[in-house]
Amino acid sequence: MSSLKPTIEKIISMGPGAEQSSLSYDEIKSAFDVILSGKADPVQVGALLMCLRMKGETPTEIAGMVDAMNDACLSVNLPGRKLLDIVGTGGDGADTINISTASVVLAAACGATVAKAGNRSVSSACGSADVLGSLGVVIDLSPTEVEKCVEDCGVAFMFAPVNHPAMKAVGPVRKALGIRSCFNILGPMTNAASAQHAVIGVFDGALLPLMAGALEKVGRVDHAVIVHGCGLDEISPVGPATILEIRNVAPDGEAKTYEKKTFSFDPLDVGIPRCDVLDLRGGGPEQNAEEFRLVLNGGEHTNAKRDSIVLNAGVGCYVYGLTDSIEGGVKLARKTLESGKAAEVLKKWIHSSQSIRNGQE
Repeated sequence: MSSLKPTIEKIISMGPGAEQSSLSYDEIKSAFDVILSGKADPVQVGALLMCLRMKGETPTEIAGMVDAMNDACLSVNLPGRKLLDIVGTGGDGADTINISTASVVLAAACGATVAKAGNRSVSSACGSADVLGSLGVVIDLSPTEVEKCVEDCGVAFMFAPVNHPAMKAVGPVRKALGIRSCFNILGPMTNAASAQHAVIGVFDGALLPLMAGALEKVGRVDHAVIVHGCGLDEISPVGPATILEIRNVAPDGEAKTYEKKTFSFDPLDVGIPRCDVLDLRGGGPEQNAEEFRLVLNGGEHTNAKRDSIVLNAGVGCYVYGLTDSIEGGVKLARKTLESGKAAEVLKKWIHSSQSIRNGQE
């Protein structure tokens, strides 16, 4: 087995809470290449993860981890396609309906092409894979099958165990630790289709600059927002959200150069009233599947759950470039939801994924 001891000793020498101190990109990437290869001692893996957490990870370190995961990934090849993902870290403990997952369906209905990354539940009652499976979407499509699904209906799901099989190497360590580590935030930044446009929700506002800095260093996104909303890992009518936006302003063909800004967004400013987090509560896969269908139905009726889907899809429309502002994105999302197009996209997605799996595409 390859030893992580030199890396662990270097982190220990920095001392706890030394976020200003960082391993180099090459040091952390080399360590995570070894970890993801399955050749590292599990005790040393656990020690490294906890040392990093005690010190505090830096954007450079997170970028090295992301690139190691991307190198080990079974990627989805969609050259020339402009792609969107709306995804959250989880970990907010709110057990809401699957807001980001329903939002990508609405965003697809608005005109975005979606490559949605996700997994089964880790910290909630129902993860994106759980609810989509209950709805009838085939969740474990191969990379080639995902490509066919995107081409057929404009939206597809990429199941983490399929695209990131190397994560099996760290699964037992993470389970034994039972404590949050850097792996909790890597998933939303390692989209297997290299989606250039992303809405990433985080459970802790302190993660905003960390994840934005890492995304800049990795340099795969063109326009992304990292969102923290009143204790949730997404925007909701519960209250204002803090948004950190990064946008590539370099001409095509040149190295990416990002503009970055942080601002507050209040749903009240787009006519969406406050709600309580309990108004967004979901349950297990079957209950959330039923809620999923209800929030995507056409019609002018609304409630806190539909408002949440409109908000997050609206932000997705903005970062994808369908509108010039979040406000414009919310208006487009509302109009599209009321038209019934989102429900039709869901039906087509279910049919397409099943047909592809059954070899009938």
